[in-house]
Amino acid sequence: MKQLLKKLSFAIVTICTITSAPFAATQPQPTQPQPTEKTVLWKISGNGLDKPSYLFGTFHMLCKDDFIISEKAKKAFAGTSQLVIEANIFDPAELQVAQKEIMSDVPQSQRLSKEKYALVDSVLRAKTGVPFQRFDSIRLSALVAVLVRLGFTCPQPVSQEAALYQYAQQKQMKFTTLETMKEQVDYMNKGFSDAFFFKFLQTIDSLKQLTTRMVKAYKAEDIDVIMQEMNDADMSYWMLTRRNADWAVKMPAMMQANSCFFAVGSGHLAGENGIIQLLKAKGYTVTPVLN
Repeated sequence: MKQLLKKLSFAIVTICTITSAPFAATQPQPTQPQPTEKTVLWKISGNGLDKPSYLFGTFHMLCKDDFIISEKAKKAFAGTSQLVIEANIFDPAELQVAQKEIMSDVPQSQRLSKEKYALVDSVLRAKTGVPFQRFDSIRLSALVAVLVRLGFTCPQPVSQEAALYQYAQQKQMKFTTLETMKEQVDYMNKGFSDAFFFKFLQTIDSLKQLTTRMVKAYKAEDIDVIMQEMNDADMSYWMLTRRNADWAVKMPAMMQANSCFFAVGSGHLAGENGIIQLLKAKGYTVTPVLN
């Protein structure tokens, strides 16, 4: 169980980009401002900054065949002095915090109706070969991390954040985060509510097609499409809107102190509540890096 919790606590903090994709076909698309330039890399300058910082949209987990960090991103990264990611998924102490936060106060066998428990059990057995009983003490939000991996065609997706972290270590760059692990998992527990989980459960059979579509949009650097896919209202409020607002408050001081390379899920970039617009509203010049 300890090893299972470690894997879950790491997985649940690396899935924000794709967990809401199943709802794109069934919910109306939100009204958007003018189309955003197709790039996942943005330069942040002006407003008193001595050196520019960069905002890079990641796709938290990718198969090796799809994995890419472009040359323009590497060039921008090389010109900065501090890597900033969402939360520290590399610190064992922080992972222990995540392990604690994904535990359910009441076992799922006691809090769910017999019908719902049986439904989850049948899906887990059919798709993973593991009975629900093994996850009885874990929140349903954590089970999203188990099931979302079914959308990948490879057994072991890799993390862009892990690659960037390794680059930063080699370069001896400064490193920090936009939120604590406790804060991130708390947002996930709110965003991945029971209602969200059971809607998500109904889309399991189409996860591979949907993940393929999301990866295609990411490789095309179409952050509008990625953001539009994340349109479950409650999930988006907790996972995007609230977090973006918090980050936009923290980023100015970070950029004043260091030239930063911010690497966050691509779903956080576009839209009126996205980081690009929030930084522009604070007076920064945020420009697309196209090549």
